[in-house]
Amino acid sequence: MAENNEIKINYEALNKLKNDIEHKTGFRFIKIEDGIAVSELNLSEEHFNPYGIPYGGVLFTMADDTAGIAFLSAGGNGVTVNGHVDYLRGSRDAQKLICTAKVRKAGRRIFYIDADIVNEKDLDLCRFKFVFINLDS
Repeated sequence: MAENNEIKINYEALNKLKNDIEHKTGFRFIKIEDGIAVSELNLSEEHFNPYGIPYGGVLFTMADDTAGIAFLSAGGNGVTVNGHVDYLRGSRDAQKLICTAKVRKAGRRIFYIDADIVNEKDLDLCRFKFVFINLDS
């Protein structure tokens, strides 16, 4: 995924972050490969705001964490420097959230990553655009 010919993936950091995220948030990664990560979250009472819609912060955290795993799986090593979200619809009856993050451009220093979250009915809930900085460059 990275523009340079030699991609060095830090698998130790990737596995540590994946395990940390899963342990602390309840997100479960169901796919991780070259520049792509997919996570899911089975929703429970604490994930919903008073209107019965999943909190925006839950969605943003899920997308940022999933994008971070996609970043690492593409050879990046660093942090988010910018994130943008468009909330498309609420999902009152959602049982599960599924987030797919894909590296769209992997430069030497800057990575652009898109992430989408859908519910278990495959209805689009929100779209994200992230910028990560590669600290190893």
